[in-house]
Amino acid sequence: MDDSENLNQILEKAEDALEKGNWEESADLYTQAYSIEQNFEINQGLAEALLNLNRADEAEVVILDFFNKYLGSPNASKLAFDIIIENNDYLLANQSLNFYKRNPANNIPKEQIEKFENKIRISEERHIRAYKPQLDRLKDRVSSIVTMPMNDQIQMLRGLRELDKGNYIELSKELLQNPLLHPLLKNEILENVYKLGLDEEINFSFYGEYRKINPINLYPILASKIFDDMVKEVEKQLSDSGNASQIENINSELSLYVALVYPYGEEIIKDPSMWVKEILANYDLISEDKVVGNDDIKNINQWLERFESLMSQFQ
Repeated sequence: MDDSENLNQILEKAEDALEKGNWEESADLYTQAYSIEQNFEINQGLAEALLNLNRADEAEVVILDFFNKYLGSPNASKLAFDIIIENNDYLLANQSLNFYKRNPANNIPKEQIEKFENKIRISEERHIRAYKPQLDRLKDRVSSIVTMPMNDQIQMLRGLRELDKGNYIELSKELLQNPLLHPLLKNEILENVYKLGLDEEINFSFYGEYRKINPINLYPILASKIFDDMVKEVEKQLSDSGNASQIENINSELSLYVALVYPYGEEIIKDPSMWVKEILANYDLISEDKVVGNDDIKNINQWLERFESLMSQFQ
């Protein structure tokens, strides 16, 4: 039996189990199917089975593989919002509403979007009443977040996802002007308020320098021209290596560097091509001859050392 026949048999059993309400069995079968082929249809079946098992947190992780497709499908979007709301992830819920606002020419009827919004607001109001003691503690701890171990800081920021839009923005503003908060954590928050559609000038601490910034004028971290230019340079320099995993690993490292200097990357990474060449030369992946004599190398390596120090705080 080939893989396609095996997959079809598993999916038939998974769909049958889902229809009969055998959630555990359907989740196991869809998980098997998803390990063979990751497509949108199998993803929906697995997500629905997990939601029915009250495992909304796992279901949300699953739908993120195809999240833009969910937002563009009238039927699948209903499942996505059910999962997000059940998981109390009001940050993602409100970001999704803003996605529809920014992209009015989508496949979702206006009436359906209004239903999503009403459902979110009702759920938010109920949840925030029960969550109020934790919210009060969060507000007290925000100002002292940098005194916590890194893992606790990360967990605290994850807890903010349960806040309604107003409270999330309020606490985010305080965090964004904290000069000691790790740049990766701070820039994740900044990208989040951009995705919420925040349109006002706020204070932002960029490596100790206070600046004014309006999130509405930003862009997703990995949508920056700098990252695109660096990825193209990696492909250019390593195209003959035939090592796809090596290129993927380098690009992953570059994405962290771009995130560390978001949203002012063009001020630091002034020559993306030279940055890539120096990084590759440091790994002995290209000859030092390609970077020798460049006046920017010292500055590039100073920043790379700084990045390495910052990344070590996560280890």
